Amino acid sequence: MKKAFTLTELSIVVLIIGVLITGITQGSGMIKTARLVNARSMTSRSPVLEISGLIAWYEPTLKSSFKDSESIDASRTTEWRDNSPGSIILTKNKLTRSAGSAVTYEESGINNLPTLLFSGAASANIALANFYQGSSVQNTAFIVFRPLFATGSTAKILLDSSSANLTSSIGIKSTAVNLNAGTSVDTATATNSASFANGNDYIVVACFNSSSSQVFVNNATSRAGNGVINPNTNQLGGLTIGTDKSGTNGFNGYISEIIIYNRPLKLQERKDVMSYLSKKYKISVTGL
Repeated sequence: MKKAFTLTELSIVVLIIGVLITGITQGSGMIKTARLVNARSMTSRSPVLEISGLIAWYEPTLKSSFKDSESIDASRTTEWRDNSPGSIILTKNKLTRSAGSAVTYEESGINNLPTLLFSGAASANIALANFYQGSSVQNTAFIVFRPLFATGSTAKILLDSSSANLTSSIGIKSTAVNLNAGTSVDTATATNSASFANGNDYIVVACFNSSSSQVFVNNATSRAGNGVINPNTNQLGGLTIGTDKSGTNGFNGYISEIIIYNRPLKLQERKDVMSYLSKKYKISVTGL
């Protein structure tokens, strides 16, 4: 005849289950902490600060990047701080927005690292009126992101100026990157077209240099579209992330890191920054 469990035996079983759950939870927390520590180490050793012309550097793992109260999963984001040397102490070049669910801090984004999630809704952006260094005509912008939507023929904006008189935007379509510095122009699609898919991770590098502008997508040497484009010569005045400066054409997905220089970078400089981002976010980049 089978015996029923005694109260003592049941208590022991419950205790064992509790210990196992606690161990699993603590183990998961240790892995998360180790991953974050490693990312911070990679960030501190990156070549970003060694390259001249750095305007702003927005990244998600350093303690200085966000408010402590907003570095919690699903928290509504009101600040994203620039970690470049001239900004970090006095929090210059700080991106801000009113608290709301359109932009949130996510604990596990690209490579399970922290990220900002943009909902794609109207005014789902975070912005800066003006860079303390002033505006720049020529610049290089690195953007790490993951779209969470099916891209199409309308450009969804990752980055734009914030000045009412200037457009200096970077947007993605299904098979092209769109640059607009006064003239909207796409990278070519006949050969080596850019291709963006829901849930995939990308590093886009846009070099604004009037008629010699070029774009690189997960590739350090070969241009998207295999050619240069001419988006005109508008300055990058201030910054809007997640929509255009009017709050439309919103991007839905993760934006993890943005690095901006006030000049077109040389090949080796571009390779160095892309190598750092590739290793940090485990995104495969060709040509390194």
